[in-house]
This record gives sequence, C-alpha cells and structure tokens, in this order.
Amino acid sequence: MRKRSSGTAIKHISGFCFLILLALLSATLRAETTARPESLSNQPVIEIEMGISFAIPPWVIQESDSGIELDILRQALEPSGYRIIPRYLSNALAYSLFNSQKLDGVINARRSVIQNGGFLTEPVVAFQNVAISLVDKGFPDEIDMDFLQDKSIVAFQRASQLLGPEFGRMARANPHYQELAQQRLQINLLMIREVDFIVLDKSIFGYYWHQARKDQALTQARSRLDRPVKFHYLFAPSEYVFAFQEQKVRDDFNAGLARLKDNGGYDRIIKNYDHLKSLYTEKP
Repeated sequence: MRKRSSGTAIKHISGFCFLILLALLSATLRAETTARPESLSNQPVIEIEMGISFAIPPWVIQESDSGIELDILRQALEPSGYRIIPRYLSNALAYSLFNSQKLDGVINARRSVIQNGGFLTEPVVAFQNVAISLVDKGFPDEIDMDFLQDKSIVAFQRASQLLGPEFGRMARANPHYQELAQQRLQINLLMIREVDFIVLDKSIFGYYWHQARKDQALTQARSRLDRPVKFHYLFAPSEYVFAFQEQKVRDDFNAGLARLKDNGGYDRIIKNYDHLKSLYTEKP
C-alpha cells in the first residue's frame, strides 16, 4: 500500500510539474508574441525608401518629420504593411536617385522628371504656385510669360520642368532666371536683395516669411521683411502625384489614398495644418 501510494504521489507531483512547465512555456510564447508582433505576422513589414523634398513646409516639415504629404503617405501605406523611410533630399537629387533605381519612391513627381519607368499615383495634393513681387516694384497685377523674359527670377528647383512648357521656354531664354533647392532663401532674395520675382507655392512662402520674421538673426532687417508683396496668378493649381518603382506599391497607395478620402482621414490631415497654410495674409 505504501509503495502504491508513493508511486501515485510521484505521478501527481510529476503531473503538477508538467502543468507548471506548460504554463511557463505558454507565458513565454505570449511574451514573445507581444514583443515581436511583426516576426509572427503573416504579412512582413516592407520598408519603402522615399525621396522627400526637404524645403516645402507645411507640405513636408523635416524638423518634425511631419507635414501634409508625409502624413498622407504614411496613413495611406502603413495599414497595408509598409514602413516609410524618409530620405530628405533636394528635388533634383531625389529624382536622379529614383531614376537610377536607388529610391523606392519619390513625392511630387511629374512624368517630365521621371524616366526609366516608374508608376505614378492618382493626384495627391494641389499646390498654388505663384509669382511674387514687391508692391514697391510697381509691376501690374496681370502679367504673362513675355513680361518675365527680362526680369530677375528665382524659382524652386525643377520649376522649369514642373510648371508647364510656356514657363519652361521663358526660363531657358531668360539669363536672369535661376532655381534654388532651399526655398527659404527666396524670402531673403525678394525682400532684401530685391530680385524682381520669386516663384513658389503660396503656403510655402507664408511659412518661410513667418519664420524669417521670428529669426533673431534678421532683427535688423525686420522692416524690410514686412514690405507688402503682390501675388501674380500665372499658374493654375498644380496637382502633384507620387511615383513608385513597383506597380503593387503604387496600387496599394492609390487604394489607401481612396480609403483616406472616403473615411474623412484626408480632410483631417489637411485641417491639422490649416494654421500653417495662411501665415501671410494677402493684401487687398
């Protein structure tokens, strides 16, 4: 009887130990699942290296890794298993690397700057590009490309390829035309150096004008920074698309963009940046 009881006790102890080990194993598996959800997912995360313009706030704000376009890009693709890796670059370098297949995608593309294939998305955002002059210059409100032929003009990088053939022809024929990657410098060139025109999006102008007025290094130039400007509406709103190397990524983005527009997410993103889109009040 004692032997049988002892054997039964051993069996009970062994069974109890087994249950403890099983519980510990289950807890360990649960901890690993919580700590590494991607490794156990049926859909691995796909990293997408995107060429992102570094000088176009509020559309892209490099300092905070945010902005209208960057938020749209992430919210359209990340639910489908993508992780966006921003590469902040000048327009020219971004397009060059994309055309060399060294980037997976690029924002603000046009077929005129994308070569060697590439898949373009549905329109993502619309910029209101304008020519801007100082009111003191006395230029008429209504001007055309012929009026710009002999004027000093500083535009954003690749503007001559992105703003239409007529503007491109003027740019090529005008010896006083130049383009800059750093758009914040356009404010200085217009208001302090007094070039005739700068060409850029209205929201970007307002953002950098507001930043310049807050810059302690430009305190002595404050009166010049407050000089009124005139907006010349030479360009219709410019719709910009994104470009991807792979058709599937383009299709997934288009699906995500449509979803954002349907569920109100797109409008919420735009609204989040409304306070940065009108920092310069146009004078009547």
